[in-house]
Amino acid sequence: MARRSWFATLALVLLLLLAVATTVKADGYEVTGFYRVTQVTDLGPQVRVSLHIRLLNNTSQNVSITHLSLHDLHAQGRPSPVPGWTTLQPRQVTTVEQQFVISKWEYQSWSKGARPMLQVALQSAGAHEVARAIPLRRLPPQRPQ
Repeated sequence: MARRSWFATLALVLLLLLAVATTVKADGYEVTGFYRVTQVTDLGPQVRVSLHIRLLNNTSQNVSITHLSLHDLHAQGRPSPVPGWTTLQPRQVTTVEQQFVISKWEYQSWSKGARPMLQVALQSAGAHEVARAIPLRRLPPQRPQ
């Protein structure tokens, strides 16, 4: 009898852990991102970078990105967010092209291993808007066709 109650307790704990993990997914933690630089324009102390961005929504519901900006550790002030950006479908990849103006130093740090960081405002159906930082991983270069 004691063995049965031990298994029931273990099953309950596992069920609670699963419920907590599902809550984290609903808050947008599972959006992962990848990037490729497609164009760079020198603007003096800054650069305009065009990025090919792939975002993967690992949740089971639509997630809207209501604002987006590229975090720049060396910029003065806050980056200007791009409003009304896109909706990520459940378990799908969304691909877009986006331009950002960042410090030249920030751009150069990417070639030394630093990863660009998207600052986004995410909103799932019926939920409040949540701010998230999404580190981007570099996509391999495109092969000539």
